[in-house]
Amino acid sequence: MEGGAYGAGKAGGAFDPYTLVRQPHTILRVVSWLFSIVVFGSIVNEGYLNSASEDEEFCIYNRNPSACSYGVAVGVLAFLTCLLYLALDVYFPQISSVKDRKKAVLSDIGVSAWGTCS
Repeated sequence: MEGGAYGAGKAGGAFDPYTLVRQPHTILRVVSWLFSIVVFGSIVNEGYLNSASEDEEFCIYNRNPSACSYGVAVGVLAFLTCLLYLALDVYFPQISSVKDRKKAVLSDIGVSAWGTCS
């Protein structure tokens, strides 16, 4: 791939799915997307239990519904964020403005840093 601004080729090139799939950040985004589905699905399906002695279901994590809600929220946010940045990865080679590419890269870094700290 020819050198370009912020790790992409020259703007306006043809879309190449093979090159997209081979990029390490795309592979990691797909893996993160799959893990977010696992987290969300695990908590939604098995995170709440019904007790025979109680009418309401409870969260298996210390009987604290906030713990299950937090896990579901993290799973959903991770799922949506991964989809957003996968779409950005597809669209990125068509972005012609260096300023817009810079904004895209910095937003990716910022969201990743925010997700790491939370």
